[in-house]
Amino acid sequence: MSSAQLCTLLGELGFEGHESLDPDSFEWPFQYDDARPVLEWLCSSLRPSNVLSPSEVTQ
Repeated sequence: MSSAQLCTLLGELGFEGHESLDPDSFEWPFQYDDARPVLEWLCSSLRPSNVLSPSEVTQ
């Protein structure tokens, strides 16, 4: 589990501007043991198929 994986996931989910994200900027949450389970869950569970698109959000 790493900040690079989180940035890759954001790109897969269609996050606008993901190309300009710096994985080093997201490293700090991974240093906390309490945050690690949530981050691991995010990276292993979220997929484009279970995230709402912008048009679905506005419906």
